[in-house]
Amino acid sequence: MPGYLEQILTNRSAEENIERLCFHQGGMLFNEFERIFHDIFTRRAETCRDIVKTLVSGPKSLQQISSILGRERGGSLGEALTDLELAGFLRKDRFFDPATGKTRARDHRYRIADNYLRFYLKYIEPAKERILKGLYQRQPLETLEAWDTIMGYQFETLVLDSFDQVFEGLGLKNRTVLNAGPYSQGKTLRQEACQIDLMIRTRQAVYVCETKFCRHIGPGVIEEVTEKVSRLKLPKAQTVRTVLIHSGQLDPSIEPTDYFDHLLNADEWVKG
Repeated sequence: MPGYLEQILTNRSAEENIERLCFHQGGMLFNEFERIFHDIFTRRAETCRDIVKTLVSGPKSLQQISSILGRERGGSLGEALTDLELAGFLRKDRFFDPATGKTRARDHRYRIADNYLRFYLKYIEPAKERILKGLYQRQPLETLEAWDTIMGYQFETLVLDSFDQVFEGLGLKNRTVLNAGPYSQGKTLRQEACQIDLMIRTRQAVYVCETKFCRHIGPGVIEEVTEKVSRLKLPKAQTVRTVLIHSGQLDPSIEPTDYFDHLLNADEWVKG
């Protein structure tokens, strides 16, 4: 990590540093992916590469990965997933029952845990030939394909790696947290499907956390979270507390509604 930080020019903007390091042939991060994968995974590098490509657009189950790649779930695919997880490139999120806290053994998803990896596969690799030929033309980062969606995943990863700051912001730093992680509820005859960016379970309550990375976060986020909470299958006596973890400007109409029990500004974590 110190080696990467040394490459950042503090007198340049974040966008300028990204362009210099990622979108130029001599940039440190232009070929870093290839070097890392070859050094770490050697003969399994191609399989590992195929796996992470399936996860650029979001977390997936083993069954989904297997189906996309047309490979059996065990054997070399399972071994490659384990290697990627041990190397820190992937995380396997095991979902828990918010009512009991019990982990659902067969219910889990894999997600990319390394933000450089996702950025490389989505934006650097597709432009590689043009960069090598000197044909790549600079464009504002926010105009890149699916930029808002990808940055949403990047931000969610940062939040899931920042439990200390989240717990402190919620006043849970010195209290017992029973479970914490992303949550997914499948559709059945008795319940609707539901995806929660981060769910935290304590003895007193279940915290439903929505993550948002956007220049302007509008009041529609209240409707989104309201819908998610309404779909959750929880005991009637269980207390639900709503949380918005954000980076960007909140619409002035959000805070006065008092809908969210907690508003956590992740930009303050960086400043702190």
